[in-house]
This record gives sequence, C-alpha cells and structure tokens, in this order.
Amino acid sequence: MEAQWSGRPISGIRQLKQQQFRVERGENPAIEPQTVIDSRLTPLVERFSSSGVEQIAGSRMIYHWSYEASLGALTFNDSGASSGPAQESRVAVSGDLVIDDQKGFELSQQSRLTQSAGTKTLSSLFETAHGSCREQR
Repeated sequence: MEAQWSGRPISGIRQLKQQQFRVERGENPAIEPQTVIDSRLTPLVERFSSSGVEQIAGSRMIYHWSYEASLGALTFNDSGASSGPAQESRVAVSGDLVIDDQKGFELSQQSRLTQSAGTKTLSSLFETAHGSCREQR
C-alpha cells in the first residue's frame, strides 16, 4: 500500500491498510462493500455511483466507484490549524479496482477534502495497493 498526501494530512481519514473486499464472479458479478474500502466515511456516503463490475476477456474485472461524504462544519486555515468561521466540508472519493485473470489486483483511490461548496481543496490523499485475491468457496 502506498499513500501520498497533497497538502497537510488530515487525522481521521482512513487509509488502505488492512482492508478486505469480496468479489462475486459469475452471471451477476459484484463487489462488496460497494465502496471497496469500508471506513468511518461509509455510513456518510452520499451520491454514490459505480460502473458496475465489468468482465473483460474472460476473467479480467474492472470496477470504478465514486461518492461524496459530508463532514459538517469544520474550520481550517492554510497551515491546517483550526481558526476562523466554520464552513461546510465534504470529502469526494473516487477509485478503481482491476482484477486480472491470475487473481492479482490493483486498487487506486483518491480522496479530496473540500470547503466552500467544493471549490477549495484543503487536502487530498492518493492511495494505491496491489496484491492477490484468495478464492473462497
């Protein structure tokens, strides 16, 4: 797992460490959880969308998701310390999961913390992970 912050890291934003997801293959393929990464943001998900699981060339699978989560009124200044009037803050998340025909996977996810109706990015986090899937029956 690799994580790269742009701006000051925000405490409480989860990272990809020790995450699990489930892949259902077959006629109606699915990913659980739909957000792939289950976190403290998951109960706050708004405007979720996904591509659905696309099966390409046999057993290769691609899945894309995105959502927003409202964090309520937060205060920040340019150094990341709390000050000034509180403004509504949101996290916008988007990610991609690719599973190859050898059951290897590549996962990438970007999270952006914004204020002022999404026009001012306070911080962003780009995460990548790769590994292999274990088949369970």
